[in-house]
Amino acid sequence: MSISGTATADESTVAGHYDALDRFYREIWGEHVHHGLWSTGRESPAQATRAMIDLVAEAARLPPQARVIDVGCGYGGTSRVLAAEHGCDVTGFTLSAAQAAWARAQGGTPRFEVRSWLENELPDGEADAVVAIESLSHMVDKPLAFSQAARVLKAGGRFVLVDWFASEAPNAAERRLLLAPIAREGRLPTLCSVSEYERMLGRAGFRVERTQDFRPLAPHRTWGIVARRLARRLATDAQARRFLLGPENPDRAFALSLARIPLALRTGTLRLVMIAAERS
Repeated sequence: MSISGTATADESTVAGHYDALDRFYREIWGEHVHHGLWSTGRESPAQATRAMIDLVAEAARLPPQARVIDVGCGYGGTSRVLAAEHGCDVTGFTLSAAQAAWARAQGGTPRFEVRSWLENELPDGEADAVVAIESLSHMVDKPLAFSQAARVLKAGGRFVLVDWFASEAPNAAERRLLLAPIAREGRLPTLCSVSEYERMLGRAGFRVERTQDFRPLAPHRTWGIVARRLARRLATDAQARRFLLGPENPDRAFALSLARIPLALRTGTLRLVMIAAERS
């Protein structure tokens, strides 16, 4: 059963979250607003975040000059890699005008749309691949998100997603102390299990080919890096302290998740998983 977040976690609040915290996201996370993966433990943060993109690109099985849609593209980091290094024709979708403006300013060939994926208006059957890295959990209507992916993909096209998932059978304490607060503080309307996504994918016309849990690749390390960078920022920037910790910032409670999320990832209560599926 999915974990409920908050009724106010709609598209406007998600957009407002990323627009209001734009400068801090770029300073603390960089251009890739997603977890890193550590296969040896010696990777730099840049290498770890790049490892995520490389795994997604591999799972997408991109043909030459592939038409790719990047759902929840953030600052366009994945889109630029796919375009520059894989020769893809990429369109990225984000709810954040600030993210799109920064992404466009970096140049390159990807196009960036400030538009809901649930109302994307793309033509039917034009895409070879749809990728979504840590974005679908923000969406209110997840079955519609999957059906939109099926609609825009060609037959045999690939849908590769990475997302946050609740464990299959969390106990009451895990739900109350970790999962429900993470969903609420992270602006996630619902936090689903992997099996729930797999069922929704099947109903949308996909065949799941690969499911990979990233727990062995220590994604929780990302949060230690974020916490250290944030602490340095707060220690040296009085304006940042006033804004991030002040009552005018509606997302200040998210700071509590800097402790909750790595603990939940370490214990398996929260899972970071990649699912690769093919449109039938």
